[in-house]
Amino acid sequence: MLDSRKVVPFSLLTDAVGSCPHRLQQRCRLNLREWPGSHMKPSAFDYIRVDTLDEALSVLADSDLEAKVLAGGQSLLPMLNMRLAQPKALLDINRLVALATLGPLETNLAGVAAQGPGAAFLEVGALVRQRQLERYALEEERTRLIHTALTYVGHPQTRNQGTVGGSLAHADPSAELPLLFLTLGGTAIIQSTRGERQVAAEEFFQSYFTTAIERGEMLTKTLWRLPVPNEGMAFKEFRRRHGDFALLAAACTMKLGSDRKVQHVRLGLGGLADTPLLVDEVRELVGEHWAKERARAIAGAVVNRLDFADDYQASSSYRRQLASVLIASVLEAAYEDALAKEDLLCEH
Repeated sequence: MLDSRKVVPFSLLTDAVGSCPHRLQQRCRLNLREWPGSHMKPSAFDYIRVDTLDEALSVLADSDLEAKVLAGGQSLLPMLNMRLAQPKALLDINRLVALATLGPLETNLAGVAAQGPGAAFLEVGALVRQRQLERYALEEERTRLIHTALTYVGHPQTRNQGTVGGSLAHADPSAELPLLFLTLGGTAIIQSTRGERQVAAEEFFQSYFTTAIERGEMLTKTLWRLPVPNEGMAFKEFRRRHGDFALLAAACTMKLGSDRKVQHVRLGLGGLADTPLLVDEVRELVGEHWAKERARAIAGAVVNRLDFADDYQASSSYRRQLASVLIASVLEAAYEDALAKEDLLCEH
């Protein structure tokens, strides 16, 4: 017969947490060490749920707690179950509606204004669900690249719960959102009890699952640069099965001048190193007319510079060939998109 003390309905657990006061000095802490019959796969941790950003930052500032932020949990919870992460406490921020903003940037922040005249940004709060951004990005041409990349992220079920901020803070080098954030030249807004700071995407990703977020800090929102009307965009990815992590992913933006020479190009690669990469070699295309042979030559130069490793998914030679094809392909797709937009602008 089952011991009734060990049968804990999820609704009971939720009600118990929901009935607790939410002020910081009386914050609800569900201690799994003391819960009856709690033989959990994760190691024991304290659960803290807050209602305001100030409360959350105060919890993170408490060095004794060593709290880990819980948003969508699509990456963190599996790591807890496998004990790859063993935090002393989980800080649930899902009630912080201020972190769920999504829309054009209303104020001109000094740090992002330096990106040039006419630059426009999409403000995405850290708690915005991936599915929410995917649907929003479908509505406007300038955000189409974001929509395309998000369709490759996991499955619809995981995107319904997973957050944009969580994916960026997790910093998996094979994930689509970090690659796109880097390619578009995004800006991360990080806050703590000490104040707020801005970190460019190029400096945000530092190593495997490691970002510029320091102890006591939290990613609160991100700013994604929106392409100008005649800027071409493309995203391509190769994976074994739907929902798998990419063996290789590539994102590209390209702008043509009135003479149809390449005026600006930016190419990012994911799945090849400990962070997503920006490819410097594509700058050689600036000032030139498009040519497939030139793109293939640049792709060859890139793969000759990079190191490719063998693993259970593919050999190094396979990855090298895949990278060469995918780089040339995404460059061509971005050029064709830019050309189509240029023609459309001329018609109007």
